[in-house]
Amino acid sequence: MRISWMGAVVVSTAVLFLGCEKKSESELLDRYQASLVELEIARKGYNYRLPWVTQRSQTKKNGVIIEGRKILTTADDVSGHVLVRAQKNGESRKFEASFLWIDYYANLAVIEVEDDEFWKGLKPVSLANRVPNSGLLQILRWRSGRLETRSAEIERLFVGKGQMSYIEHLQLEVSSEIEAAGWAEVVVQNDRVVGLSSSANGKSLTVIPSVFIKNVIQGWKSQEEAGLGYFDFAWQFGTNRALLESKGWNDPDRGVVVTRVGDKGLGNTLIKPGDIILEVDGFSVDVEGKYVDPRYGRLLFDGLATRERMANDSISIVVWRDGKKVSIDYELPKAEFDRDLIPDADYDETPEYYIAGGLLFQPLTGGYLSAFGKNQPFLIRYYDYERPVADRQGLVVLSAVMPDPYNRGYEDASQLIVDTVNGNEIENLGDLIEAFEAPEGDYHVIKFFQDQPLKTIVLDSNELGLATARVLKRYRVPEDRYLLPEKP
Repeated sequence: MRISWMGAVVVSTAVLFLGCEKKSESELLDRYQASLVELEIARKGYNYRLPWVTQRSQTKKNGVIIEGRKILTTADDVSGHVLVRAQKNGESRKFEASFLWIDYYANLAVIEVEDDEFWKGLKPVSLANRVPNSGLLQILRWRSGRLETRSAEIERLFVGKGQMSYIEHLQLEVSSEIEAAGWAEVVVQNDRVVGLSSSANGKSLTVIPSVFIKNVIQGWKSQEEAGLGYFDFAWQFGTNRALLESKGWNDPDRGVVVTRVGDKGLGNTLIKPGDIILEVDGFSVDVEGKYVDPRYGRLLFDGLATRERMANDSISIVVWRDGKKVSIDYELPKAEFDRDLIPDADYDETPEYYIAGGLLFQPLTGGYLSAFGKNQPFLIRYYDYERPVADRQGLVVLSAVMPDPYNRGYEDASQLIVDTVNGNEIENLGDLIEAFEAPEGDYHVIKFFQDQPLKTIVLDSNELGLATARVLKRYRVPEDRYLLPEKP
């Protein structure tokens, strides 16, 4: 879900810099006490094994004041929010707040508070327009009513997949002794805000850098709903000289080979499998897919899709194809989860399901797969990685069977991808429901993909309605279905 931001958010491009010398801990705490806040987010979640069951949870994280009386934070643990409250100065009073917009692809969100009392004494920060490559940082946060700071050391700048999506962008990795971090703590160097923490693993923290944050905010200001762009193609190293030479390219230090196009279903097919990527946005690409950034050194070229660019922007790509160089104006497609065969995520959406005679059907999504943790069914995960069904827009899975005399003999059937029901090809639950309304005579015939352990289920079509009502009552399920409203 995207929440439109109609108000203006002004983020200064000037670096906040009050002195070249390193700030003492007390100076830092004094400076940021009026700029950092605590956030409390109550939200609902779902058990994909029992998709009609709602769970409640609460998250506490940090936020930082930016221009325009707005609070900047990360988007993780925000999905399904029902109540947002903000605290300042370590005080116990909580002010009701709301999200102005959320960008799960960028893992960023902006919050507003209407109560004028909340804003008294608070001061905005400015986001640095350059991220340091090395040196020491300070991590600041509110914890148990006290503003605390911990030192951190820069380990590296890199381009990698974000915390909430498949978007690859510039990120900062730091090491610190801080505990229980990764909840939008503010990271500064000499009074410059250089980013927000997005995750932590032991002593290592990943930070969303200020330059990426500014690009996202400015993009939303100038092009509402533009969103982030993405290179929807995969590639492999060109480090083996024979690989490049087999395609007629003889520079052993330059170029990577495109292996697949359109895995995310975003639609741009100007790049072809077998192309050798030589140059992106004017930067030469080496055999490991890296270019030399004028500020940050060698980085993966994937990050150029979000380097001062948004979806629908055009970016130049030079490839080697059929024995010659070809220049392409690649229009960055907008990243959208629901364009994929198996959507990576379904934030802020109630899980869909349909129960027919005790058979529980669900769309195959990233949220569904995540419910299995590390034990995801292999035959299902295979379809996520390999995309062998090019002509379908989605998949439906028989996730479980609720035992009942009607479905006797099929009680152990689970995690089976549906191919057809009563001769109708199935891409979504709407297709499935329509197919059950048109049985083949006295029987419902459900067929699964050929690689599934069970190929066919046959049920009595005349008893389906009574059996479904009996199952719902026995297992205390409120409704036989939930379908999301159709998107415009």
